[in-house]
Amino acid sequence: MNWKQDRSGESPQMDLEPDLELAQALSHFKASMDAWSEAAYSRPRTAAKLAVRHSWRMVAVWSLGCLLAVGSLAGAGHEIYHRQQLAKLAAQKAAEQRAAAGRATAVQSGTQPSSAQSDKKAPAATTRKVSVGAQDSARSQDSARGQDEDLLATVDSDVSREVPAAMEPLAQLMNDNGTQ
Repeated sequence: MNWKQDRSGESPQMDLEPDLELAQALSHFKASMDAWSEAAYSRPRTAAKLAVRHSWRMVAVWSLGCLLAVGSLAGAGHEIYHRQQLAKLAAQKAAEQRAAAGRATAVQSGTQPSSAQSDKKAPAATTRKVSVGAQDSARSQDSARGQDEDLLATVDSDVSREVPAAMEPLAQLMNDNGTQ
């Protein structure tokens, strides 16, 4: 039925009854919603405590990361310092070896080292005692060097074998066949 059509046969009272029922239903619904919301707002609530563990974790992660970075930089700095110290020691040893080699060649050639030549005013007896002591120390150093060189040669020959002693039978098999 269209609203423009005439409602013949219907009384105006029937027409008002559904509107009254609808109005009552809506008013009851509104009243129940108001009562529910009032009860929901007035009930006691407890506030939930938020956990702050996340912020402490973040602080711990950042502090450990910074500690790692500082440790890496300190390690690199120490390594650089250590290498510089080793380079200084190597330079000192090289200078000492050059000086010792210069003194050894001076003693072998029979001339005095440059430091002895500058001391021309020293008495002859003192010079002879120093030169005899220097010759004795040079001889003992040469014999010690010879012993050290012999010992190093034996160690070098033992270490530098082609095949270790345990592997010699296999090495002999390889030598016999040639191609395997």
